[in-house]
Amino acid sequence: MKRLSAALFVVLLFLPAAARAASAAKGTWESIQDDYKWLETLRASAPAIDPATPRKQRIELYLQNERKVEPVYARFIEKLESYYQQSGDPRAAQLFAKEKIRIGDGYMEILARYDRAINMYRSALYIDPNNAEAKSKLELAESRRYVVPDKFAKVQSGMRESEVQALVGDPREDWIRQKIEGSRVFSVWIYPRRDGGAAAVYFERGVVYHTNWDAAPAPAPVHEKGEAD
Repeated sequence: MKRLSAALFVVLLFLPAAARAASAAKGTWESIQDDYKWLETLRASAPAIDPATPRKQRIELYLQNERKVEPVYARFIEKLESYYQQSGDPRAAQLFAKEKIRIGDGYMEILARYDRAINMYRSALYIDPNNAEAKSKLELAESRRYVVPDKFAKVQSGMRESEVQALVGDPREDWIRQKIEGSRVFSVWIYPRRDGGAAAVYFERGVVYHTNWDAAPAPAPVHEKGEAD
């Protein structure tokens, strides 16, 4: 009986501390939710990105919108990450993964940085392994990372940029080259291949006049030392 009373005393002794911890965790989560609502309000007030807008302008507007909310986002994500690491709260995991997916979407849909998008979706799945959206978008980003021969072969002279985009996607912004000769405007879109080489589509005034699957050949295999040439 004495042992039972002592055990009960110990339990009662720790009840106030446990209650305070639970209350603090609840307050932190509510604060995080409030911060997230404010962040989403700021995002909703930003100018919408029209898919029909020229790509350069879409990228500039996307980056401008992200810069405007950066201070609020940085404070929010720091608080969320700290709370998640301390609590392991599944709600925090889902929200953290949601933000990783959102960043990945920007890399994939706006910047065409599929490698970075893949990293973001993988990070989301590491935090929230059952996240179906992250799984499907990871598969999509992996399918877009490299240009494939069948789709590239469908790009024909006379097509416009939007038609090429629909077939093989956007190249990275820094893989677009432009040259002006008098009144003529030339550009080339470069796409990485899985073998390490690159394909290219050439435009004059936004219309395809040439394609080259082997614009940059794949690197030669590296021979091990002592291997026959």
